[in-house]
Amino acid sequence: MSHPAPSEPLPPARASLPALHRIFLLVVISLALAACASVPEAIDVELPDTAPTLDQARLQPDDVSGQTARFGGRIAGVENRQDDTLIEVVGHDLQRDGRPASDSLSRGRFLAVFDGFLDPAVYEEGRQITVVGGLDGTVDRKVGEHDYPYPRLRARSHHLWPEIREVYYPPHYYDPWFHRDPFLRSRHDPFFPYGPRGRFR
Repeated sequence: MSHPAPSEPLPPARASLPALHRIFLLVVISLALAACASVPEAIDVELPDTAPTLDQARLQPDDVSGQTARFGGRIAGVENRQDDTLIEVVGHDLQRDGRPASDSLSRGRFLAVFDGFLDPAVYEEGRQITVVGGLDGTVDRKVGEHDYPYPRLRARSHHLWPEIREVYYPPHYYDPWFHRDPFLRSRHDPFFPYGPRGRFR
């Protein structure tokens, strides 16, 4: 009596190449987002949901005096005094990583007070800065001809953000590493759109 031949074990299932590509892409995107959202250590502080806003610091200074705040924006001026340095900041909303959102509307101005000397050549006008410190009332100063109540933030720590530089590619920029399909036509192709196949109507 003959016996059926034993069946061969099936090979282990393997993920398809497109699926592996999708998984790899998701991992890369997740890592990039995590890196973008990381808060610099100097300004990474736990703040309650009721932490004072810049508007409250300006309009209700006595109610929030002494509380910890994290404000940021663009530097408008630096004033070196004998024992400390005042940095005038045009305030903006902060992003998840603590960086001022340059495309947001200004939330007003504030003064960050730092012990010692800060070099105006480093803390240049227009640079972005985020400051953590204690609120200390307001001080009236001039903005042009107008009196303005500046909230005063006595800095405990801060982060000066690196400048974002846009890369400019001149017209008809040629990338030597870009593979161009000889059958791919573009508007820079001298035969486009009237190639050897004739004009389309």
